[in-house]
Amino acid sequence: MEDVIKFKKRIESAIERSYMGNVVLLPFLDETYGAILEEMCKYQKAPLEKYGKIINADRNRYILSQYDVSDDDFKIVVYKIKYNKKYYEINHRNVLGSLMGLGIKRESLGAIVINNGDVYIACTEEISKFIESEFKFVGKAPIELEECNERIENVIRYEDKNYFISSLRIDCVISAIYGISRSEAQELIIEGLVQVNHIINMNVSHVLKIDDIVSVRHKGKFKVTALNGKTRSDRLNVTLSKRV
Repeated sequence: MEDVIKFKKRIESAIERSYMGNVVLLPFLDETYGAILEEMCKYQKAPLEKYGKIINADRNRYILSQYDVSDDDFKIVVYKIKYNKKYYEINHRNVLGSLMGLGIKRESLGAIVINNGDVYIACTEEISKFIESEFKFVGKAPIELEECNERIENVIRYEDKNYFISSLRIDCVISAIYGISRSEAQELIIEGLVQVNHIINMNVSHVLKIDDIVSVRHKGKFKVTALNGKTRSDRLNVTLSKRV
């Protein structure tokens, strides 16, 4: 909670500076901190824009500004990682680990995308020259970087399945989709391991609605896709889409 409190204080200061006519460019934020920022700016009516350069990026940069901004103002560089696919396999974890092993802060790094073996990373323009100079290996795999100006998409796939449940209470839905008891689902919620639309939810009786996105730590992410009516026994027929 302390990190969130510090973050909110930093954003309060950024909003004040934007009110005074400053253009405030923030580092990359994940979906949780992005949602907090968006909620704060919405409440205070502060103009806010976001951009990740990669389509469906799970990490974005944000600009608070009273003026119009362009994509270039976000100062994001995307690289394609070139490596020998015949001898090496690269995954998200070892790409991130290799970059952070160079002393690079997470907030300087955007989305890491792997599409059919092609690997792309987004970073701040401010750190890009250092990455070009020092980022030579992912694990034991020697690599080369190629700046990429085409729009890369982070392809997100969901698997749909219908469930028959008593209600849209979050503990009930988590119990159904992950095949655990409601008491186990409630423990996950109470421990702060569940997010609804990227915000931690600790209310076990929270009622979900269509298009809500739920993240459960160590289990995955799903969204509420459709309500398909009720059965004769008055149970809800709900389509849930699990991220795969």
